[in-house]
Amino acid sequence: MTTIPTDSDPGMIDRLFDGLLPTRYRPAPAMGTAGEARVLLARGAAALVDLLICYVLLELPVLYAASVLLRRSFEARAGAIAIGSVLVLAPLYLTYSFAFEWRYGRTPGKVNRGLLVVTEGGEDPGVRACAVRNLLRYVDLLGVPPLVLGAVVALLTGGRRVGDHLAGTVVVRATAGEEASHLSAVAELVGRRGEPEGTDDGSPPEREREG
Repeated sequence: MTTIPTDSDPGMIDRLFDGLLPTRYRPAPAMGTAGEARVLLARGAAALVDLLICYVLLELPVLYAASVLLRRSFEARAGAIAIGSVLVLAPLYLTYSFAFEWRYGRTPGKVNRGLLVVTEGGEDPGVRACAVRNLLRYVDLLGVPPLVLGAVVALLTGGRRVGDHLAGTVVVRATAGEEASHLSAVAELVGRRGEPEGTDDGSPPEREREG
């Protein structure tokens, strides 16, 4: 008896949604692209996307709930709360990045910009590498204005931050095959829904035999 894959096939589903959010599907890395100017710009854009997600989806709901439940205290300490929210955003963002990069090799922002975190050998980064590269983002913030040290190091060392050097990681472009895989998954899903189911012995469906 032939087993017909279903629409819940995890491999197909992962490829179908890849490009929209991190999934278990890992596109191949385009090694050698880490130092490209467009990759460095894409990394900055990805960080902005991830910061926006952290603030809007994780921090803002908490602030809103506090403003409703503790309205008087919230209004009296509005300035301190605003400063605190910015300070809290940093460790929140680092935890968010660590979790996504360890599990999927990419954050939603990196998926959006077509980027991938891998080791120097092109392998998936482990928990230690992801922890080191994210903890050392604090070093990148050094300078006046902030991020000067991180930007200078990345520009002078082939697109690798201090954290990347110590963690043995690089951020590169995902291969063009990612888009092809996504489109093939869509075609596969549409094709399966349009296929008539045959019988166990391979004969055509009953309606075709009647015709």
